[in-house]
Amino acid sequence: MKLPAVGMMAIDSSRTRAYLGALIQRDLLPSHVIFLTGGPDAAKPSFPPVSYFDNSTPALETVRAHELPCTVVDTGDVNSPEVVAAVKTCPVEVLIYSGPGGAILGSEILSRGKRFLHIHPGFLPSFRGSTTVYYSLLTTRECGVSALFLSEDIDTGPLLARATYPPPANRTTIDQGYDPYIRSDLLIRVLLHYEETGKFPEPQSQRADQGE
Repeated sequence: MKLPAVGMMAIDSSRTRAYLGALIQRDLLPSHVIFLTGGPDAAKPSFPPVSYFDNSTPALETVRAHELPCTVVDTGDVNSPEVVAAVKTCPVEVLIYSGPGGAILGSEILSRGKRFLHIHPGFLPSFRGSTTVYYSLLTTRECGVSALFLSEDIDTGPLLARATYPPPANRTTIDQGYDPYIRSDLLIRVLLHYEETGKFPEPQSQRADQGE
């Protein structure tokens, strides 16, 4: 089943592959995909096999195999004019964000009338920024994940849901396996709420002076 108001912005990454696998398994398909094929991430030749999801099939191949409407943009810059134009014309209200790691959406793309649903690998507001799954693990011995709508500031947008997960026995699987997997799990929880109620969980504002 395609979620009529929900799309996806993605590059080919372990995170995108985990998201697509979970969405397909639960029959919660995006109505439209904006797929970025350029940039340094496009040069990765392969992904390590993991036990949590199919990390071998290219994400764009999966999108096409399931006949998901897709706009392909040959760039790795989420703020490029081509991506901004694709977002503006995309016939959805919310885009699941699975773009390049570390990229920050600018004011122009955020003003195109869409909301961007991001699954952050840290328990907000305590852990903002990059590699937060490791800070969380060092501090609490758990892996935190948060769902939020993106804003211009780093990881300060309104929160939809949070969860903690025990760390994997094999810590070397975190980056390419466990982290994408637990993010996909919280994504599915949020989308199931949307499917059942017709709306996303009530957004909760964050205080900018909390967290690190």
